[in-house]
Amino acid sequence: MKTPPILLKLLHKCAAKPTPNFHKTVSRKGDGGFTLLEVLVIALIIGILSSIAAPSWQGFINRQRVRTVNDRVLQTLRTAQSEAKRTKRDVTVTFNYDPNANPPVKPTFTIDTNTPQNLDAGGEIKPGQVKLFAQGNGVSTIKSITFNYQGWITSPSIQSRTPRQLTDGFTVTIYPPGSLPNTAAKQCVIVETLIGGMRTAEGNDCPPPS
Repeated sequence: MKTPPILLKLLHKCAAKPTPNFHKTVSRKGDGGFTLLEVLVIALIIGILSSIAAPSWQGFINRQRVRTVNDRVLQTLRTAQSEAKRTKRDVTVTFNYDPNANPPVKPTFTIDTNTPQNLDAGGEIKPGQVKLFAQGNGVSTIKSITFNYQGWITSPSIQSRTPRQLTDGFTVTIYPPGSLPNTAAKQCVIVETLIGGMRTAEGNDCPPPS
């Protein structure tokens, strides 16, 4: 069977026609990679951005740690108050922290004479990553608070003052390491009424250490 003349002509034209995009597929010298100058500029930009972001990120981490421990302190005090009402007996909570230890110990608390328990959020907070101080009625030597069978405070006793002072009652303050206790980043739990009312505060609303 002979190939039709029209089809034969089309086959010849296709074979002779050059591929229009052939020259675009040929790799060109210098198309890939970066020059040394470009790499140095990128490294410089990354370094500048890292130096700007690092302090902010570290500050954020410190605030999260302080908030975590502060929440644990509030939970501990509420648990002790509830336990006192449930068991119809006095329950004492004592807060301990030794910033002079090497390395500084974790903030701990005890309920009555039980074994000290860490305020480390299940191991997330390492020794020395937060600082803590407790005080009653503005006296730094008072590290414990006692709830009676009604959940009221029996120790330390709240003094009557006019006008009422923020340091009345019992406070536990948490702040980041490497900063003074009066830092704006601090947070605290304040027990400020005879019936055991509690609240949290931060910054200048927390009492300074006596």
